[in-house]
Amino acid sequence: MRDVPFQPAHIIPSDEQLAIQLLKTRLLLVEANAGAAKTTTLALRIAQALQRGAPPQSVLALTCTAPAVAALKQRLAHIGVPKAAVQQLRLQTFEAFSLAVLEAAEGTKTRVVTSPEQVRPYVVRAIERAQSLPEERHPEELMTEALPADLVEGLLKSFDVLKGRMVMEHEPPEERMTPALADELGFGYLAMRCWTCYEFIRRGGHPDRPEFRFPGDATYDLARALMSGEIDVGDEVLQQGLTLVCVDEMHDVNRAAFTVLKALLAAHPRAAFVGVGDRDQVIHSQTGAEAGFMREHFKAEIGTPEFRPLTLSHRFSPQLARHVGALACKPYAADASLHTDIHLEPCESPRIAAAFIARQAQAHLPQPASGNLRVLLRHPAQSVLIEHELLRLGLPYGSVGFAPYLERPETLLVRGLHAHARRDYSGFEDAAQRARLLDAWLLFSGARIDSIELRNLDSAEAQRVAVAEASADPESTQNFVDAHVLRSAPAVARRPLEAAMAVLGHADVGAFEVEFLKALDPLKLATRVFVRRAEAAQVADNVTQLHRVVLAEATEGSAGVDGAFRMVSAMDRARRRQRADERIVLSSIEAAKGLEFHHVIVPHLSKGEFGDASVESRNLLYVAITRARHRLTLTFTPDHPSRFLRDAELVA
Repeated sequence: MRDVPFQPAHIIPSDEQLAIQLLKTRLLLVEANAGAAKTTTLALRIAQALQRGAPPQSVLALTCTAPAVAALKQRLAHIGVPKAAVQQLRLQTFEAFSLAVLEAAEGTKTRVVTSPEQVRPYVVRAIERAQSLPEERHPEELMTEALPADLVEGLLKSFDVLKGRMVMEHEPPEERMTPALADELGFGYLAMRCWTCYEFIRRGGHPDRPEFRFPGDATYDLARALMSGEIDVGDEVLQQGLTLVCVDEMHDVNRAAFTVLKALLAAHPRAAFVGVGDRDQVIHSQTGAEAGFMREHFKAEIGTPEFRPLTLSHRFSPQLARHVGALACKPYAADASLHTDIHLEPCESPRIAAAFIARQAQAHLPQPASGNLRVLLRHPAQSVLIEHELLRLGLPYGSVGFAPYLERPETLLVRGLHAHARRDYSGFEDAAQRARLLDAWLLFSGARIDSIELRNLDSAEAQRVAVAEASADPESTQNFVDAHVLRSAPAVARRPLEAAMAVLGHADVGAFEVEFLKALDPLKLATRVFVRRAEAAQVADNVTQLHRVVLAEATEGSAGVDGAFRMVSAMDRARRRQRADERIVLSSIEAAKGLEFHHVIVPHLSKGEFGDASVESRNLLYVAITRARHRLTLTFTPDHPSRFLRDAELVA
């Protein structure tokens, strides 16, 4: 019987797309370049299956995120798949699919909690349980000066990776958790012990189902059930009559999702499979994502697939495609009708780069047709100097993937240290600001709320009530820091805070330059608070950059230390009165995945600032530069350019 190709609306498929659309094979992996219309190509393959007579409900397409599901639906409609057919197709995230399978297996619906606020009490209980178990062999490793509530965010990030990689499930059952093993696995001992306690609480002692599920738990629970044999590939819940299984953005698949996929294909040996992704977009923020799931793991655990390339970019010019191909060491092509300006700006220092970026933003805003400008950063601390220059020029901007630097707890702490040293809280004008300031004081000092009136409340609620009262006016805020924070803080935290205030109290520029960071020791201070080492290092970097900003204002403008802090307060006041402009946005590279922008700026492509050795660093740069449509700007130190600029043939 002649195979009649599906004729899409609105587009003319490339030769590569048409080959993928029509290929008849059981296992197909499409290795696509950024901007090469991966999702559209998958939509063509699904449309072809429907053209060949596959019932829509027998086609399952899985993705890792809800936006990716929405994008696939949109592309199917765009190429002309009838609305009724799109509605019958099974387009789901791995999490939604896993939840449905588990509910069928368990015979009931488990409560789903969707926000960190809902899961916070359970994580706090897990911390308290871990710290109080009588059989604990390493109690000293579990002690921390931070309140349990302050550890929740960092622990949830660690839990995501533990679930995605299925770390504990791949350790021998008899292996006893030790601090050495936790370090070997890449997690702190506190995180690992809290994880086991959290899972104990989440499962609630119920033999058949957990008490609740948080995002990521359903995929993890199904993967565990499959590994343990609780659910078998022959079970009715997995026998779903599928003829085609697809995975979009397969570079985001982690071990838990891959375990589900493997079982699904084993349960449907006659179903075809198509996975599309870009191995060079695997970056560390994904919860255990590995490039191997698109090649060696797939071949070893599922079978040998046919590979097809998708090289033609529909996003940027052939010139940029040539540089991207050189960086990624793979063939790359682009639509010849597209044009992308590439500009390299040598900058002798981060401050010069920040001023250059601010001028670019200033020139960009008056041009309504110029689209959006996105500054993509490897580390949040890199935003401090750039934000400061934007604020100096009075330019509105937004941030994605991290908080504006003036809202970060460590920035508030440094400003609070100055305010308390000078007994002047005028820079914190409203109660909400003072409340955030007091939260920062309590976070980094390790102080506990000790009040007879509040002893019937849990620690988090007691802090909320006390802070609300103390932030009512500046005098109450100052008194609270004296009477509660500094008085009840453990000496190991109080001493560096008092030493830093002593430096600020003199208001001497020279002393501030030489002694402040030494007195505060921000890395040591943050390490006592944050579970994840990367978070502590990030806090220290932010404080270091803020120190540079204040020092520059104190010396170059002859404002002195007090004047520099007043200027920072004035900038904060002006920023809060502005409306964020979505046309100028500072973003983490991770938050920009899957998106594209008119103008992309990637600063600090220099040795020591962007990382020069790891695959992760290369992939981050690959993701960053492939977001640009019409203009790409890169800044670097001329004497020390990143090796990646040479690899991409952007510099000699």
